[in-house]
Amino acid sequence: MSVFPLLLLLGLLPARVAGFAPSSLGRFGASPTELQFARRVAGFAPSNLLLLLGPARVAGFAPSSLGRFGASPTELQYARHHDDAPPFSDAESPQARARRMEMARELQKAFYREREPETPSSSLLHAPKPNGSSNYPYGHSAIRNLPTITSNDGIQSADGTAPSALLPGYQFVWNVHNAGLCHMFHSILSGPAPWYFAHVYLPSASSDDEEESQIDNVQSYYDIQQHLKSDAPLYATLLRITDRRFQDDDGRIVLAVQAIDRVRVNNVASLPGASLSTDVQLSPEEELMKMHFDKALMSSASYLSSRSTDAENEALTCPSAVRGAARAAAAADTFRIRRFEYLPIFLEEKPKRPAASSVRSKPSDSKASRMIKDAIRKQDEQKEDATEYISVVQLVNYDAFAFSSLGKTHSVTSQALKTYWEQLAKESPGIVVEEDLFGSSAAGASSSFFLPEPTTTLPAHVSVEAVERTEMQVWLAIDEMMRLLSIAATATVPLPSQLLGLLPKRKDWPHEFMLEDYAKSLATSGSTIGTAFKSPFVRVDTIASNDPTSYSSLRRASRLSYAIWLLLDGLAMANAQPQPPPRHVVLRMETIEERLSAAKEILEGINLVLKKMIPENRKDTDEKK
Repeated sequence: MSVFPLLLLLGLLPARVAGFAPSSLGRFGASPTELQFARRVAGFAPSNLLLLLGPARVAGFAPSSLGRFGASPTELQYARHHDDAPPFSDAESPQARARRMEMARELQKAFYREREPETPSSSLLHAPKPNGSSNYPYGHSAIRNLPTITSNDGIQSADGTAPSALLPGYQFVWNVHNAGLCHMFHSILSGPAPWYFAHVYLPSASSDDEEESQIDNVQSYYDIQQHLKSDAPLYATLLRITDRRFQDDDGRIVLAVQAIDRVRVNNVASLPGASLSTDVQLSPEEELMKMHFDKALMSSASYLSSRSTDAENEALTCPSAVRGAARAAAAADTFRIRRFEYLPIFLEEKPKRPAASSVRSKPSDSKASRMIKDAIRKQDEQKEDATEYISVVQLVNYDAFAFSSLGKTHSVTSQALKTYWEQLAKESPGIVVEEDLFGSSAAGASSSFFLPEPTTTLPAHVSVEAVERTEMQVWLAIDEMMRLLSIAATATVPLPSQLLGLLPKRKDWPHEFMLEDYAKSLATSGSTIGTAFKSPFVRVDTIASNDPTSYSSLRRASRLSYAIWLLLDGLAMANAQPQPPPRHVVLRMETIEERLSAAKEILEGINLVLKKMIPENRKDTDEKK
């Protein structure tokens, strides 16, 4: 087949250019003069045809056949190198790869824009607009169609560890290779930030040492459904993506992820086999909800006093409705302080070391030796070119600069309660039975503003005082453990700076309490946290003292109740009792005091073992010092 009729069909050459007529082409090809002329028209060379046709052979045409038409050796080499090279092969040039990946990105944008016009959670989880528009999120506690992954999906952090249950207050760098997960994260990232998804822990009998396998969304669907049939609630972790990179070399996605909240799974919103998504409800601890319970009860009386239907008033003032209002207020306060509690992280590339002195072939080497050495050299170069990212410190740091711009607690919670009661009254006209609230109203469960409220009542023993007392006992046990470890190891054992930033400012610390001096030293020295992505040390109580009503001590204690397990898991001892519980057990503890009490018991067990390890004469000597 001649090249020129094909060019004419593609419309790349006009029918007549400077007297050139298609009829002058020979039956089996063009003359050398015509080929030379065509090569000069618009700078088009016959060898460039592969750039448009793509495959190595189109209608029997191969790059090697360009030689018959007078193509130069350079043009032949260009065609072989740029156009006939498999993707990611050594023969593919950087320019061709960049051009191909640019087209792939455009196709991805078009595909995910059509398939996922908006991330399901964005309407509820976006930060409130400053102009107070109708998209104001305060009053919501339900998140529908939230993209969800499970602990069986095989995502690994940059340090090679596979997560089990994730606790709020932690951050990770994840490498995502699986095609199904890549599709889910592309769908999430195609929408506007912030990008949210959930992580559910599901017990599995498979080995953690196995390589990443095919994700079984059908099995995950039925596992979650089976768990939801039991009496125990299923808790998950709400996560957000703060940064991402798309790796062209291997197709993976690198994500900077922060775990920011605990949620309770209500139901699976996706169909079996599809990408997993769930309907979840924000689940603040009982102490945080009780802090807003009185205000929720007062707001219900104030709002419903203007309504004339006694049946509605009776239904909307039932315990479930008031508890839901307290949840909405606590969730709104969580949204308000999120910018302060969670400093975003960004991906940092590892600095590349200078090129190593790889094995190079010599003119005196045999052909076989040269081939082996060249293969080793190419392998070394590929390793050097691979982009790697620095692992981040596991605990999230606070953003001290965001504190001054936080909204007022009273105005935020008042707006949340107002929105809550208006929506509840709108969805529940004429309801007289408490069980009909939250999801079985005429508005329909799938489009409801609410999810079913748990029937449990607030524990009577929950109080701020109990949390503060247990929090102090935890810090005293940590201080004792640090002193015992320094005696046993004859060295200072460092604490994570983010953990030390949660130390309360109190005037009644014992005289020998040394953690207060450590915290003051970090604050006055201008210390930073992290290796690559550095952030300043933040003493939470110092920042919150500027406006004590803007950040509750319960929030600080709640953060400690999750962060402490990073320290305890690393210090687990065989003889210490009790042993640290699995993190999914920690996640489902209902109260802040319960988690802090569990941590205190483990610290006391570790201290007991340490005391037995240290001879009495050494303890007496160190105490006299």
